[in-house]
Amino acid sequence: MLLPDHAVLRFALKPGIGGLERWRRIARVAAVVAVAGQPALAWDPAHLTRFRGSNTCAACDLSGANLARADLRAAELGGANLIGARMMYGILIGADLSGADLGGVDLRGANLFYADLTGARLAGADLTGANLIGARLVGADLTDTDLSGSDLFRADLSAARITRTDLGGVDLHEADLTGATLTGARLDQAVLCRTRMPDGVVADDGC
Repeated sequence: MLLPDHAVLRFALKPGIGGLERWRRIARVAAVVAVAGQPALAWDPAHLTRFRGSNTCAACDLSGANLARADLRAAELGGANLIGARMMYGILIGADLSGADLGGVDLRGANLFYADLTGARLAGADLTGANLIGARLVGADLTDTDLSGSDLFRADLSAARITRTDLGGVDLHEADLTGATLTGARLDQAVLCRTRMPDGVVADDGC
């Protein structure tokens, strides 16, 4: 909670001001504090308008935008700032998200079928139950990302940073993890079938 500064307090509690006027001043201070405490809209309204009109907005600032359940198939968002955006259950089939910052994004249940996430930052993102079949995640940052229950069949995760990532119950059938970092990753009940592991060895445990 933000506290008003001394000048504002002096305005509200000025000696000699009493009764209804004092309460009016206190109410005005409370309103200022309430507004100041609200998070600012981070995205650029012009960028959001352009994106909604053309489905293209490379390197745009759409951080914090509400794109839940939106049809964004084949969207061009390479290098975009999408930090904290709400994209749950969105349709992102074939979308270009290469180099985009998706830190903390809510992508639960999203359809990222063959999407390009090369070099994307997905640290702390929630992709629970997402469809990532054939997705390109080469060199992506998946630190602390929740991918539990997602489908990564034939996904390319080579050289990805998979640190403390939740891969519980993930389908990694024919996925490529060559050169990826798996430090502290959770792989409970993950399906490893013809999966190329970081050291190049093919795992067939789950076939």
